[in-house]
Amino acid sequence: MSLYEEFGDACSILVPVDIVNTAGALVSMTANGVAVPEDTNPAWAAATTYTAGERVHLPSTHRVYESTGASGNAGKDPSLPANQYNAAGQPTFWIDIGPTNRTAMFDGLVSTQTIAASPLVITLAPGAFNGFSLFGVDADSFSVQVLDAPGGNVIYSEPTTPLEGSMPGDYYEYFFDPFKPLRQFNRFGVDPYGRSQIQITFNRATGNVGVGMFAIGDLKPVGVPLKGVKVEPMDFSSIVQDRFGNATVRRRANSTGMTISTVMEEDEANSVLQTIKDTLGVPCVVVGSNAMLYEWMTVFGTISGSMSDQPYPYVTLQLTVRGFI
Repeated sequence: MSLYEEFGDACSILVPVDIVNTAGALVSMTANGVAVPEDTNPAWAAATTYTAGERVHLPSTHRVYESTGASGNAGKDPSLPANQYNAAGQPTFWIDIGPTNRTAMFDGLVSTQTIAASPLVITLAPGAFNGFSLFGVDADSFSVQVLDAPGGNVIYSEPTTPLEGSMPGDYYEYFFDPFKPLRQFNRFGVDPYGRSQIQITFNRATGNVGVGMFAIGDLKPVGVPLKGVKVEPMDFSSIVQDRFGNATVRRRANSTGMTISTVMEEDEANSVLQTIKDTLGVPCVVVGSNAMLYEWMTVFGTISGSMSDQPYPYVTLQLTVRGFI
């Protein structure tokens, strides 16, 4: 009997598909029935002379750049390193601001949102996948449909589902606590097909929809989780004190890291090691446990780990996730 059959659970890593750089993966994105443009900032034009603070985007890199105002900022390709920094590391003509609006949800960072009018409808053809995760979602509800091929059979469907995350612990909280929006969620167990296509729709009654990260790919098990998991929120706020001791708190974003140990049978160690190596330096979702009430063990970041042949005849993995904003 395998460990997974015995324990009925597994720690897993969602190995993501690079939607932006995979040809044909982003089929369409519409907001209120209109195609979402690459970005609201204009495309860079070589013949234009740019002044300080002007922003442009490059469709080839899917990035937004801001002009430093240096004289002669015309014909300077914003993507070239020499046009961003000199040998001393100081800005020259352009500063890389971040991803374009349409690709922000696929850049591997939760803090950069794609923002568009409701309903926001995203259609992807990522190839074979068995799960997806969404973080930094600002919406009232969503729905999902997965086909085995474009125009093919429905293999997964979820009707309109409210994104309401309140979990009252008693009657007082039930009656008096405000509603808490659900800003992140996972869906796994989708049957993988080589030509599968997914369409997900977000709705919001008031204001625009926002999606911080849409990660989709192959959820791979990396062992059975052991007790002693440590999940650590990391705060990037700062406290500034003046000479009289008065403190000012400057709130900034936060992230969540995790350390977890897993155990596996010897014949699984090679594939687990390969999964770890394939995802080094790649921001990805780590699911500590699929069991109910353990959603807090799902984090996003870069991973590192070590493996040992203890306790014999099993193999143990020590996995660390460095949380990203």
